[in-house]
Amino acid sequence: MDKYTAMQVYCRVVELESFAATGRSLGISTAMVSKHIAALEKELGIRLLNRTTRRVNPTDEGIYYYNRCRTLLSEIDELESSVTQQGHDPRGLLRLTAPMDFTLLHLIEPIQAFQKAYPLVRIELELDDRQRNLTADNFDVAIRIANLADSSLVARKLTQCRGGVYASPEYLKENGTPASLQDLQQHRCLLYTYLTQDRNYWVFLDKDGQRQKVRVNWTLAANNGRALCEAAAQGMGIIQQPDFIAAPFVKEGRLIQLFEDYPRYDLNVYAVYQHRQFLPVRIAAFVDFLRDYFEGYKRW
Repeated sequence: MDKYTAMQVYCRVVELESFAATGRSLGISTAMVSKHIAALEKELGIRLLNRTTRRVNPTDEGIYYYNRCRTLLSEIDELESSVTQQGHDPRGLLRLTAPMDFTLLHLIEPIQAFQKAYPLVRIELELDDRQRNLTADNFDVAIRIANLADSSLVARKLTQCRGGVYASPEYLKENGTPASLQDLQQHRCLLYTYLTQDRNYWVFLDKDGQRQKVRVNWTLAANNGRALCEAAAQGMGIIQQPDFIAAPFVKEGRLIQLFEDYPRYDLNVYAVYQHRQFLPVRIAAFVDFLRDYFEGYKRW
């Protein structure tokens, strides 16, 4: 029995829940699919699948075996890709997820430069401010703006941004300028939904570098930073946003930064990818390229 082929067939059966569909997808007969599964079960001495007239479902042992097979097959594919690409330019598809505002303002340019340097790499970019699951959603690299908790992922720091508090000149003229963080409770505040875990509080750093939570009264919440900056620029309230988003509005005079003497909350920008024994060349090249690009980057 060719165990590698049998494992591939078994994984497809679990995913498609059908011997016939598996045969069609792999270009082999249903009888051959059944033969591979029977050989696996005989060698392992366990039942991997429960069969009915309509579908095929894995047993508990079959689920465990499937998960391990999928991991092993992925590692073999990565090993072959890594060996094949040694001595060659990076190539193939790279799936990337990144926050919308950071991408539009600061990521398109390095992506363009990377593809000029490595024209054989295709990039599939998905914009989403939520932190996507790289494994479940099949992404190679994620750009994340956060102070990351420990995880099994590899995080390479690209640059840093800072959170600030902003309001429009018109809003401040009409409502007054808050003199302290506690004064924010008397103002209309606009919230970024993906970053604010507790919508009634904003987080700051005090002069000793300790986190300080300040209660705010919010009137509008949205999942896009530039939309919130635009709302604030039109006098709808006060925002807390990273400087890379607010900077263009400040430069145009549409927003004014408040509490400039107060320590600001730093956020790191990371390129994140799964830990792999054999990292594909295209992923390593892309992450290294971004690190070089953002080193000393002064755009906001």
